[in-house]
Amino acid sequence: MPSSNAWTDSPLESRPADILLRAADESRFPQSVILTCRDGTALEAVADVVAERLLRPATGDVSQHPDLFALRPAKKMRQISAQNTRELIRKVQHSPRLGDRKVAVIHEAERMHTAAANIFLKTLEEPPADTTILLLTTRPYGLLPTIRSRCLTFRFPDVADETPLESMREWMAVYRAWLERIAEGVRRPPEVSAATITVFGLLTRFQQALETEIARTAEAAGNSRTDRLDDDERSAFEESLKVAVRQRFFLEIEKATHAFARELARKRGAFPVRALRTAVDRLEHSAALLRLNLKEQAALEHFLLQSLRIWARA
Repeated sequence: MPSSNAWTDSPLESRPADILLRAADESRFPQSVILTCRDGTALEAVADVVAERLLRPATGDVSQHPDLFALRPAKKMRQISAQNTRELIRKVQHSPRLGDRKVAVIHEAERMHTAAANIFLKTLEEPPADTTILLLTTRPYGLLPTIRSRCLTFRFPDVADETPLESMREWMAVYRAWLERIAEGVRRPPEVSAATITVFGLLTRFQQALETEIARTAEAAGNSRTDRLDDDERSAFEESLKVAVRQRFFLEIEKATHAFARELARKRGAFPVRALRTAVDRLEHSAALLRLNLKEQAALEHFLLQSLRIWARA
């Protein structure tokens, strides 16, 4: 599996991208490829460049090429249905309309319904000779093992971005101050009340920051991608943006918690290993609850109330 553990400014500047683009230029590109990293938007950018190298559109805009086909999750449930999978398979069975190649891009491939995955598996076993299949996924192990075994997997490095989301800066400052206050001791009823009131203030601020960042991310995505989508696909795309922003928020909360633990160790001379490990476990549990469609505020409330107990003891 070609991969890189280094951070980069762009997956397109990584070794896996170099291997793929050279293979495309030299007409030795694999028929079925899984592209994976933690950033779904970055994967789409890689897929666009690969498709352009393979199809070589005269206009330079590969998105309008008649031999480029896309399969995406649809509706709020963000699933790839068996019906839509059959429709894609029907399209790639025809000869190319321009040139000598077709490209099929499966977005968020891990969202395939089990029936869709089994239908698609037959195409992977006997793919059309003139078709390249790109499966994009941030969770490769969400794919059926039989699908993974029939594809070459290229894992791209994560984009280097250590800057906190602008909309979360104020939230993170209040969160850090809250951690510092409860670590000093929360024993008397007034202290418990003040710490609990801050929790609910953080929940309100979090929802506001989340909505701001989702709107900003959607605007940054622009119309270039959403114009190609039907209503069901657009709904799923917007939901995937929300999921990506939530994941980024929770990752930044984890970073802030680690930074707080390091500062606490500097002040006390001993690193709070057990407290930090427990806090991160609770954060991961809350993030897992989000994947089960629990509301953001409920998942975060669960984490913050657990944190109140953890750091007060520490």
